[in-house]
Amino acid sequence: MKLKKQVTVCGAAVFCVAVFSLYLMLDRVQHDPIRHQNGGNFPRSQISVLQNRIEQLEQLLEENHEIISHIKESVLELTANAEGPPALLPYYTANGSWVVPPEPRPSFFSISPQDCQFALGGRGQKPELQMLTVSEELPFDNVDGGVWKQGFDISYSPHDWDAEDLQVFVVPHSHNDPGWIKTFDKYYTEQTQHILNSMVSKLQEDPRRRFLWAEVSFFAKWWDNINAQKRAAVRRLVGNGQLEMATGGWVMPDEANSHYFALIDQLIEGHQWLEKNLGATPRSGWAVDPFGHSPTMPYLLRRANLTSMLIQRVHYAIKKHFSATHSLEFMWRQTWDPDSSTDIFCHMMPFYSYDVPHTCGPDPKICCQFDFKRLPGGRINCPWKVPPRAITEANVAERAALLLDQYRKKSRLFRSNVLLVPLGDDFRYDKPHEWDAQFFNYQRLFDFLNSQPALHVQAQFGTLSDYFDALYKRTGVEPGARPPGFPVLSGDFFSYADREDHYWTGYYTSRPFYKSLDRTLEAHLRGAEILYSLAVAHSRRSGLASQYPLSNFALLTEARRTLGLFQHHDAITGTAKEAVVVDYGVRLLRSLVSLKQVIINAAHYLVLGDKETYHFDPEAPFLQMDDTRLNHDALPERTVIQLDSSPRYVVLFNPLEQERLSVVSLLVSSPRVCVFSEEGQPLAVQISAHWSSATDMVPDVYQVSVPIRLPALGLGVLRLQLGLDRHRTLPSSVRVYLHGRQLAVSRHEAFPLRVIDSGTGDFALSNRYMQVWFSGLSGLLKVQPRRYLKKLPLQANFYPMPVMAYIQDAQNRLTLHTAQALGVSSLHDGQLEVILDRRLMQDDNRGLGQGLKDNKKTCNHFRLQLERRTLGSEVSEGHSTSYPSLLSHLTSMHLNAPALALPVARRQPPAPALRSFHPLAFSLPCDFHLLNLRTLQAEEETLPSAEAALILHRKGFDCGLEAKNLGFNCTTSQGKLSLGSLFHGLDVGFLQPTSLTLLYPLASPSNSTDIYLEPMEVATFRLRLG
Repeated sequence: MKLKKQVTVCGAAVFCVAVFSLYLMLDRVQHDPIRHQNGGNFPRSQISVLQNRIEQLEQLLEENHEIISHIKESVLELTANAEGPPALLPYYTANGSWVVPPEPRPSFFSISPQDCQFALGGRGQKPELQMLTVSEELPFDNVDGGVWKQGFDISYSPHDWDAEDLQVFVVPHSHNDPGWIKTFDKYYTEQTQHILNSMVSKLQEDPRRRFLWAEVSFFAKWWDNINAQKRAAVRRLVGNGQLEMATGGWVMPDEANSHYFALIDQLIEGHQWLEKNLGATPRSGWAVDPFGHSPTMPYLLRRANLTSMLIQRVHYAIKKHFSATHSLEFMWRQTWDPDSSTDIFCHMMPFYSYDVPHTCGPDPKICCQFDFKRLPGGRINCPWKVPPRAITEANVAERAALLLDQYRKKSRLFRSNVLLVPLGDDFRYDKPHEWDAQFFNYQRLFDFLNSQPALHVQAQFGTLSDYFDALYKRTGVEPGARPPGFPVLSGDFFSYADREDHYWTGYYTSRPFYKSLDRTLEAHLRGAEILYSLAVAHSRRSGLASQYPLSNFALLTEARRTLGLFQHHDAITGTAKEAVVVDYGVRLLRSLVSLKQVIINAAHYLVLGDKETYHFDPEAPFLQMDDTRLNHDALPERTVIQLDSSPRYVVLFNPLEQERLSVVSLLVSSPRVCVFSEEGQPLAVQISAHWSSATDMVPDVYQVSVPIRLPALGLGVLRLQLGLDRHRTLPSSVRVYLHGRQLAVSRHEAFPLRVIDSGTGDFALSNRYMQVWFSGLSGLLKVQPRRYLKKLPLQANFYPMPVMAYIQDAQNRLTLHTAQALGVSSLHDGQLEVILDRRLMQDDNRGLGQGLKDNKKTCNHFRLQLERRTLGSEVSEGHSTSYPSLLSHLTSMHLNAPALALPVARRQPPAPALRSFHPLAFSLPCDFHLLNLRTLQAEEETLPSAEAALILHRKGFDCGLEAKNLGFNCTTSQGKLSLGSLFHGLDVGFLQPTSLTLLYPLASPSNSTDIYLEPMEVATFRLRLG
């Protein structure tokens, strides 16, 4: 009460001072002697000054009122907290809905003003190439360019290379899809293993030969099946530069639908495998087949210490424009980077495809004649009806001149006299005679070209890094540095069209069931990694590691590789054959079940009050899974907790690094249930029916919903008992909108239910913040449709939505958060359109050979968030990027990392004492995200080492959106964090900052555990907990 009085007195005093000041100003004006001397004529300039001052005063009074309101809310919260349990009772509001107050705790929102500067931008120079601007200015007219259909005629003078020879690197490669037309295993058995076996023998025949490989998933499977002698030969080939492992990810990932956690995880898995088995550290990125390119990949590759990269599938109009302006090679910079710390050198291939006809030069009819797999008598030929000819002494001069003409024309599109010529295609070099045909014929061409000084050309086989090294040397810069005169680019390369109006945008939505399952697996993998790392560290510290199932590490490894495999650009995209999709689905489900086991085992150990009582029994798990799936394409069925006279316990896992206020919903066998906290305090709950469809209640199954606070990355405990506490239990009331259909709706006497025939027109749902209309015809969310400006066809205006999309005006922002990747567009002002599923009855003529007809019933999860801009933070039109608010970031994480409810299995009493687990001594600043705590592999592949990778991400955010009554505690720390005291009950015995994938130490280990992160940065630390 004392605080209440102080606030009231303080507010009243401020108000009185303000009113008295206004009175004095007006009084002074009325008694001004000069005014009377002038005959009462008050100067207009002074009137306007007075008006301005009054307006300022009104604004100050308004701000003062807002401050007092905030203080009043805090006082009410504190008062409610002091008054104790009665505040927890649910109550009805005026509109008939009800509120269940959470555990009373005052929340606070404390953001350092320095942390708000980032989103304001204005730092650093603007890049020469901003993709938003490029796309706005390009005509996208698709004029016939002659032999280079999507380009233009290229001319040159033979004397262009008199001062400096043309240096040509021909890079043999084989693009191996880990699943597309065939499954991963079938591709391996029928093609990939033969490619790699021949690679070992054929590269050893001539030290001038080179080969490029990218997919570690295939390479690791092959490695497990070859002998020690062949392994030694492979290490020699890598060591002497004949074999290059490019990018080094588990797969060549899709860049539209994949979440950045999964992109990083598959990159770490690949890099760690390469380091341990080959001693290889990738230097260059190679992405020839993803259907459009995101700026996330160059950032991740740069932070993994790669210096250069290559991309291919970019809109043909952009390729033509970049070719004409000599901008095909550039420094790719993040839009938020004020200097050049995120720059990576990028090479964009100029022509239609990465196959041989489209890589030697602009004329595919000629280039195809130098693909010696197509020699007459083979299984494939040239569509242009002019076959290749074997190179002999008689024809080498003529054939070399024809090829050199293409090389020279292609080189005129670039700024340097170093030329890259890939030589390969999908699953190439799977037969020994193809190796011989390509290498022997090209070597004869090279020998001839190199023997003619007048031609001013040096040609050879090379790897991708050979090419980049030569370019850096020619331009006089260190590897990865910006060559003089080369442009800087920021932005992305979506959406992609390979020809005409054929835009590759449907795959943003294709097979949404598996896109959703991918996110579920990802959330479980992250949760399992963190809990496993903490459980192992605590068991080692307690001397109980021998009793803990360390062998669960093998399940983690398998799940990492399954998630990584599914990031492949024909997997998560939904662009593989139906049988291949089934294979992916089976793998995803198997790993999901394994991860649930890892989580259950770790939570069992960590939640026990007495760790000495821990006993691992794989046949009788201590905890049950939160849900089960009958098969890979079935929706999850949540576990029903059977209630009887004995209490049942539920362990709740919060996978977020923030303390979490969540409504946790459990399925129980009776509507008469009481829920108690760990301390035995009764909690307010809602009881609802459980629906199997829109009109059918499930008999004898009920949903109990409990608002509860859970510790950061921790475990909470609930107790359930039969009984009914009418003061703390509210039955739900349900409205069913039939929407013009004649359907029977099941009922239950415990739950009020209203059936409303809303007709076939639009209907609205509303709360105190917004009203949302749903269209009766299409089900599309309509906000405020106005007009659609056509420049590109409709399909070109869709973009990937892996996490969220928002539209905004000067005052408001509407954000749609998603828990699965889908395609999104804003075809009219004020409207967001999301494609939930798609069906294709015919093949799209891109090699798959079938339509898209295997649709599954899919449960999509969204959150709709409306935010109001604060005074003075209006949106600037000039910015090429904007940022979510902190509340938006946290909403997204809550949606994508739901709390897991794990019922304690029935067992004979006495039940062991359970205690909530608080792993962190304090919550992380709310702009920090603990991306992963990943236990590293020991020398024995199936066991964990004592070290883990801690991966942190500091999010960039916009402070200009209102943050009132958030319900969570939030502070920022200007990017500073002390890791030494972060983990409760554990010491950080070793801490070393490393590159993203741990291949390069960035500093020596030190005693200091204080770290600093810039906004948007992702950082990895090698640490030992104990």
